[in-house]
Amino acid sequence: MFFHRKNWLAGYITIEIKGQYPEHFFDMCARYDIPSWDIQKKDSTTSTGKIKLSDLPKLRAVRRKSIYKIYFKDRMGLPFFLRQLVYQKPFLISIAIALSVIFLLSNVVWKIDVVGLDEELERKVKIQMEEYGLERGSLQWNVDSPGTLQQRLLADVPELLWIGVKKNGSAYHLEGVEKTTVEKKEEEAVGHLVAAKEGVIVDLYVKKGQPLVQPNDVVYQGDTLVSAFLNESEDEDEDDEPNKSNPVAADGEVIAEVWYKSEVTVPLNNEYAVLNGISEKKHYVHMYNYLIPIWNFKKPEFKDYQMDVEQKEFYFLKWKLPITYVEQTIYQKEVKKEQLTEKKAKEIALEQARRELRSQISQEAEIKEEKVLHETVENGKVKLTLYFTVLEDIAKKQPLSQGD
Repeated sequence: MFFHRKNWLAGYITIEIKGQYPEHFFDMCARYDIPSWDIQKKDSTTSTGKIKLSDLPKLRAVRRKSIYKIYFKDRMGLPFFLRQLVYQKPFLISIAIALSVIFLLSNVVWKIDVVGLDEELERKVKIQMEEYGLERGSLQWNVDSPGTLQQRLLADVPELLWIGVKKNGSAYHLEGVEKTTVEKKEEEAVGHLVAAKEGVIVDLYVKKGQPLVQPNDVVYQGDTLVSAFLNESEDEDEDDEPNKSNPVAADGEVIAEVWYKSEVTVPLNNEYAVLNGISEKKHYVHMYNYLIPIWNFKKPEFKDYQMDVEQKEFYFLKWKLPITYVEQTIYQKEVKKEQLTEKKAKEIALEQARRELRSQISQEAEIKEEKVLHETVENGKVKLTLYFTVLEDIAKKQPLSQGD
């Protein structure tokens, strides 16, 4: 089988030899390194056999050294098949047009499914996708990748909690989860309000429970601020008989002055990269492991650059072809150097310290006062030690234990 397939790919010829003892001609072929097969003797002066197409020049040389006549009876194999196709241009053009139409239709979006959402939100998602260029009949090359579509939908449709975008051939399948507000009133566990941080009490707003502190009291982390027992007093002696009512879930706010210390260092010489808006595009065809340029063959003249790569896949019917279109956008990048004054560096350090503090305290907390305790300039850096006074709610719920 392999022998016949190999000869078909290379091409072979059936020859007819006429003359006395025609089988002797094939003996001559063997001596001149011309392999032959399927040799048949039809009569005393006629024999047929097959030789490779590549041995045709050597066959002519053998023919000139003999008295036999050679007739070419049949030509088989891929080279002759391709040669016949060349003379059938209408057939080739029809095949090319048919393949082009199938290729084009294979890359059209034919189906879009949205599941998991109610009718109104599904309609909103479909309208949003139409704005992105994704609708039935649109070409897949003009549509963003599923990952990009997912991010854009989550950003543009606030009612979505999550949405998955999956591409399967010429169909897009979207499965979403809608945000739902579950209004479930949690049953509060009985317990005290204790101090989450050390501070000085400024004010109290107690809804439930027995306050054990008052303004100007200094409290430490873990101190009880509001008791769950309504008849409990902070002056109660330990030797007194316990006379506690049924505990409640202490609730309220205890505003206190809390102090924070922060150290920030800002360099006086800054170096950072920015994009200056100059860019160029390069286009490639990616086939297997090869990246073949098809437009803009020049190397980028930018010394420093940032590159964004976008790929478009191609399909033929339901199969993804091993060919992708690659567009590279190369942005020129410039390195900026900035020399800060000590005053400017101090302002940046203060702003940075406030941002770091804000990340540690609640949004309702108020920065009452800020002081620079220490300021140094060493090794091209400004170093500040800051002290902040913050008004914030330090009450934290602490459930009652079995021993309370």
